[in-house]
Amino acid sequence: MKLHAFQYFVTVAEELHFGRAAARLQITQPALSRQIHRLEAELGVTLLHRTKRMVELTEAGAAFLIEVRKGLQQLDSAIQLAQRIDRGEIGSLRIAFTASSMHTVLPEILRHFRDRHPDVKLAMNEICTLDQVNSLRKETIDIGFLHPPVEDSFLNLYPLQGEKLVLALPDSHALAEKKQLSLQSLATESFIVHPRHEGPVLYDQMLALCKDAGFAPNIVYEDSKYQTRLGLVAAGTGITFVPESLQKAGLSGISYCPLIGNFLQLQLAVAWRRRHISPVIEGFLDVVEKVTTEKSHHSKKIAKSITD
Repeated sequence: MKLHAFQYFVTVAEELHFGRAAARLQITQPALSRQIHRLEAELGVTLLHRTKRMVELTEAGAAFLIEVRKGLQQLDSAIQLAQRIDRGEIGSLRIAFTASSMHTVLPEILRHFRDRHPDVKLAMNEICTLDQVNSLRKETIDIGFLHPPVEDSFLNLYPLQGEKLVLALPDSHALAEKKQLSLQSLATESFIVHPRHEGPVLYDQMLALCKDAGFAPNIVYEDSKYQTRLGLVAAGTGITFVPESLQKAGLSGISYCPLIGNFLQLQLAVAWRRRHISPVIEGFLDVVEKVTTEKSHHSKKIAKSITD
């Protein structure tokens, strides 16, 4: 029993005329009659009474028509659902992010993605870079906004714009009113930093810069979360380095100050697994590329207008 046989039956039942039904279906009337006879034979049921002057549904045919219409509508819904999923219009996406990404490009990306894919369910989770890599490996998240370099043999990385690190220190600190500070001026301070295992490259770069400035930093506390480190700064425990975008967080009791010279930069990237890329992930990555490309062009236009 083939699907088109049911569609042919519905058309004949609607028209109650084989000639008009055949014209709608764009097949010959004899071919349509053969299909209906074959359907009735396979069902073992007479669906239509036929005479030279009229066609009418039997009682069984009328009941069959109601259920066939339901089945065809459900099948059509199933086809549309499958097509929408294949286009990435429906589904779910698990996104992890670091604190600084939520203060830079991530909100704009999310806004554009929701505009394009309103029926995709987003699950958001703020976790550190190391945990993001582990979660991507275990396939408990789909997309990560993290800080490279990372062990990425199983990942694809799409670099986003990096940002400078600035010094965060208590409002009451003697250096809080300075517009710029040298690294040497921090030699006697207590440092609050991220653990080395969370970002070994950045950690080692920070130690190397301090060594070049003539001192080894007095590290009094380590924590991977910026909010914790900034809370300790506000409490007067020490000083820390944070991405410049976190100045927008509006935490009280903290002053921010840039460092003289080419200090550390924090790179941001989108990460996803190399294999098993779903249509939803592809759609999200398209939005990432679109947003970042537009921001890059906008920045270039601003730079050109300044120099002109």
